[in-house]
Amino acid sequence: MLATSTEVEVPHVVPARARVVVTTTAGHTAVAVTGDLDLSVTSSLHERLEAELSRRPAALVLDLAGVTFCSAGALAVLLDVVTTAHARGVPCAIVATDRAVLRPIRLLRLDRVLPLHADRAEAEDWLSLVRRLR
Repeated sequence: MLATSTEVEVPHVVPARARVVVTTTAGHTAVAVTGDLDLSVTSSLHERLEAELSRRPAALVLDLAGVTFCSAGALAVLLDVVTTAHARGVPCAIVATDRAVLRPIRLLRLDRVLPLHADRAEAEDWLSLVRRLR
């Protein structure tokens, strides 16, 4: 059985330098973010991620591979979303490849609590394993 996906551009999260695309399949919901995660975006991004979690997806992939700047507020959003997902029983994975995201995460040692992955395929494989272990 093939899963279908739909992409939805989230207009209220497109200030000038950021874009969020939500893709939903039978296996997971992926939220891909591109651009700068600065103060003008964090509140809207948090609302969007909370909305996706409230739909109780099978799993959540937060793809930050296209992020070029990550503020402290954005890191707080990541921590909150991962914590909320865990509390709701939704497996969650974060794809991060750029120094703009990885450097502050590693400096603050948040890589110990954030489920980071090098690409979406790796994140999806990990989520598949987590679901089988439940």
